[in-house]
Parts: sequence; structure tokens; C-alpha cells
Amino acid sequence: MHSRFDRFRATPLGQQLEALIDDPARYAEYAALSRVGVAAVAAIADDIQERFPEVAQDTTARQFCGALVADRMRRQGHEVVQARGRIGGAVFSYGAVFSPRPVVLPFAEVVAGLARMPEALAARMAAIAPAWRRRRPAGTGFSMTEHVCHLRDLDSVFAQRIEAIRTMPLPVIACVDGTALAAERAYQDQDPELALAAFRRGREHLCAALRPLDAATLARCGLRDGLHRMTLEQIVRELLDHDRTHCLELEELAAELAQDGAAGSRVA
Repeated sequence: MHSRFDRFRATPLGQQLEALIDDPARYAEYAALSRVGVAAVAAIADDIQERFPEVAQDTTARQFCGALVADRMRRQGHEVVQARGRIGGAVFSYGAVFSPRPVVLPFAEVVAGLARMPEALAARMAAIAPAWRRRRPAGTGFSMTEHVCHLRDLDSVFAQRIEAIRTMPLPVIACVDGTALAAERAYQDQDPELALAAFRRGREHLCAALRPLDAATLARCGLRDGLHRMTLEQIVRELLDHDRTHCLELEELAAELAQDGAAGSRVA
């Protein structure tokens, strides 16, 4: 899940919501809704309304719920088939609709999906007027400019991880705080067009490096945070999941800006 929720996740409310959403028994409900084309997050709507009434007035908490359900579904191998499916009820208005059953992409298709991301990002940026590209959504989230800069810089991080696993015995793979990085590097002050061009170049080089990797190389491991062994292939699939997370967030951002006419001044 996106690091923008790390701080909320550590709060008592965040921990309580995670316990509710990540209960193994919940997956059956998420999957059942997915088979009938309903957003998976609808499975928790009644429990949230009854047991967590404060969430109705907390935009970040609602965003966290949607992101955590999406993370659970992606971990089970489901793909998003509709970014914003309407939900009836008082807590959630929209949520991602996932594939009826898990989908395991061949590695070549994973790389092809990564290669398509620059065009997908360019299309989403073109849908947001230049004057609005530094506006943040309500709650917790990046502006369009911050999304592009983040994706550019995370590609460099993933390239370093992949090279380390490819060439070193069990290298340590540290997590990155994307929110802190955005502040440190002043993403809001950067030119999103230049960031997009740099992302295109970096992603092209990354995909070119991934295509020739053989099964033995993909099975090499790195040590995530000194604890979890992850194969190089899992790291690459994680990057595709990261892309898809940002695509969902950009869909939500564009919808919010369209709804309120980009009113307000959330550019802090």
C-alpha cells in the first residue's frame, strides 16, 4: 500500500481498521462481491457505519479503507477492472471493482504492463488542466505533480533494488517513505512535464533491463527490511502493483477535481 498512509496506519484508528479489513475471513466477501461486479470495499461498509461512525467524517480514514482493501485484493492476484464503481450507502460512494478471480500474469506481460505506464500517466496528466496540477485531494494524497515526481524517483529506487538482487547475495532492500521524499525534494515546486519526460526515459531503460532476465535470475532473493525474503520477480511485480495503485489514485484525484471544479487551495 502507498506509503502516504504509513502515519495513519500507525494510529489507533488505523490499526483498528486494518484489523477489520485484513481479517482472513473477509477475503471471501471481497471475492464474492467481485464476482458480481461490485466494489470490494462495500463488504465492510455496514461494519464501518455501525462500529466506526467517525470514519464517515474522516476522508483520510475512508481513503485508507479503500487502499487497504485494494492491497488485499492485489495480494490475492485480482486485477482492477473498473477504477470507480458506485456504492450505495453513507460511508463509501465509490470503490475499485476487481476481477472475478485471481489473475497471474506471465512475466513478459508484467514487463509489458510496466512499459505502458508512461503513456497511461501522460493521459491522466493531460486530463488535468496545468493550473490544477498542484492541487491535492481532500484527506491524504498527492497532487498530479507529486504523483509524476514520485513515480520518476521510485523507478530509480526499483532499478537499484533489481540490480542489487541480480548481482549480490541476499542484499537488504529498504523501504522508502514516499511522503517524506516528496517533502525533501520539493515535488510541488518541480515541473511535471520534465518529470514525465524523465519517467519515460527511466522506465524505458528499466524495461529493457528486465526483458532478458532468465528464470534463475528472477528467482534470486533480496531481504526486505532485514526480515522478508523476496525474489527479483516479486519485486518487479510489486512495481506493477505500485503503478496500478497510482493509476487508481489519479482516477480519484481527477474525479474530485472535476466534481468541485478544482475549487479551494490545497497546495500547501
